[in-house]
Amino acid sequence: MNKGFTLIEMLVVVAVIGILASVLLTTLGPAKDRAKDSRIIQEVNQVRTIAEIVYDGDYGAVEELPRQIIQNSELKLLADDIAEQGGELHIIKSADETVFSTYSKLNALVGVEPDLKVNYYCVDSNGRAVFSTQKPKSYQCPISDD
Repeated sequence: MNKGFTLIEMLVVVAVIGILASVLLTTLGPAKDRAKDSRIIQEVNQVRTIAEIVYDGDYGAVEELPRQIIQNSELKLLADDIAEQGGELHIIKSADETVFSTYSKLNALVGVEPDLKVNYYCVDSNGRAVFSTQKPKSYQCPISDD
C-alpha cells in the first residue's frame, strides 16, 4: 500500500496555500499604511515638542519646511523619517513668528470609493491637533472639514 501523497493532492494543497496567502497579503496593505501613519503622527508631534522646548514662543529660528537643506539636525532626522514613511513634513509660521503649525500627508485615504481623499495630520503651537482632508494653508490647523 502506498503511503505518499498523489501529485493532484499536492497541487490542491499548494493552490489553497496560495489563495490564503493572497487574501492575507491584501488585508495587510491597509494595516501597513496605518502603521506608517502612526509613525508620521508621532514624529509630527515631536516636531511641535522640539519647537516648544527649544524656541519657547519665539519661532523666528524655526525653519519653514519643506526645503532642500534643513539646518537643525533633529528636524532633519524627523523630516527624513517622515519622508521614508510616505509623508512630507511642513512647517508654516505666522508673519510675526509667534505661532506656527506643522503637518504631513498620511498614507491611509479616508472616505468611500470613488471619493477617497488624502488625509493630513496637523498640530499647531496653540496645542490643536487635527486630522483633516484639507491641506493646511496657514500657521493654524484647520478647525473642521466643512
